[in-house]
Amino acid sequence: MNYQRTIFLYRTMRQMMALMIVLLLIPAAQLDLYAQAPARAAYVELDATQLDQLVAPIALDPDSLVAQVLTAATYPDQVAEADVWLNQNMALPPDQRAAGANAMAWDPAVKGLTEFPFVLDNLAKNNFWASQLGNAYYNQPGDVMNAIQAMRLQAQQSNALVTTAQQRVVVDAGVIDIVPVNPAIVYVPYYNPWSLWGTMFVAYPGFVVLPPPPGIVVDVGLAFAPGILVDFYAGFGWGFAAWAPGWWGGTVFFNHSAYISNSLTVVNHGSFGGHDRGAFEHGGRGVPGGFHAAAHAGIARASAGHSVAAGRSASAGRSVSAGRSSFASRSASAGRAASAGRASSPARSSSPARAAATNRATSAGRSGSVSRSSFSGRSASASRSASASRSSFAARSAATGRSASAGHSFAGGSASAGRSSFGGGGGSRRR
Repeated sequence: MNYQRTIFLYRTMRQMMALMIVLLLIPAAQLDLYAQAPARAAYVELDATQLDQLVAPIALDPDSLVAQVLTAATYPDQVAEADVWLNQNMALPPDQRAAGANAMAWDPAVKGLTEFPFVLDNLAKNNFWASQLGNAYYNQPGDVMNAIQAMRLQAQQSNALVTTAQQRVVVDAGVIDIVPVNPAIVYVPYYNPWSLWGTMFVAYPGFVVLPPPPGIVVDVGLAFAPGILVDFYAGFGWGFAAWAPGWWGGTVFFNHSAYISNSLTVVNHGSFGGHDRGAFEHGGRGVPGGFHAAAHAGIARASAGHSVAAGRSASAGRSVSAGRSSFASRSASAGRAASAGRASSPARSSSPARAAATNRATSAGRSGSVSRSSFSGRSASASRSASASRSSFAARSAATGRSASAGHSFAGGSASAGRSSFGGGGGSRRR
């Protein structure tokens, strides 16, 4: 009997000791866990010259593409995943690639970049630069928008940025818009950002200038990749025409509303626009002479305060304000450019065109209703152009040998290649 009692007491004591050891170890483990948790990265504000250097690779892209890239750059992991997926599926016809991208759990901006393989590949290959671009846009959106405008102004002054057969350059109240001549066909410029602006800044550390894509065409000022027919992606709601930069407010617009990235990996998630410093609102290094900032510190932050959980802002007042900056001028000019008689001549001087466009766009931008009407008009114009593109696409594909079944959505690919080809590994042709 005493033996059994001794055994019982021994087992009880062992259990109590084990329980005490566990209770003592749990707080220590928690302290160690917190000690090993990485500190949240702090955002370091960039000055004008640093912002110029950061945005230079995308500053001369069409407006809608700029909006897509800025948003997609806040999702560097998704960009890398989308690039791998696209390279594996380039053999599919464009409509099937579009449907495949639509089924992915990516941000709409990342899905939209599957329209532009070279652009997506550039972001993926320069992932560190892209992630820093995304962090800068999220934290200093107004400063980033102003930096892009500053880069455009200097490129325009050096005659590198002009109206061509591929794009229209429109000036509206000091803001420089770049829109396709034909809304259904988008040409992406190819240039070396570290030489085009001279000695303003050095190359971004580690940035790799990719070789020019096949079929590159050298036009006045810039070279262009073969045109891409965006009609294949128009029906999904996240295509090229759904995006626009809000030059006056600092936010990107997606389907008429301010769109705030919901990325969980961006630095300072939840504090969009919290570090806008008005870097271009006064003169200084990195700010071109005579430059007037369109976006002002604090506006983007206020717009983000109205955003809904899905990442879209419901602020109608901000939409109307940004609408006069982008939707009115870009949409109206795109609609005008779609007419063959007014936009097909690359030799036409850009100054009269810009002046006329400015007068019309400025008056159009005076009211939100006109801005919205202009956007609707652009959509209708784009639809008409897309219809024409669809009717002639088969003929172009047969003539050039670059059919959709070959996995390309280029417009006039072989004809472009037959023209002046862009030689060299990474330079840009300057005038």
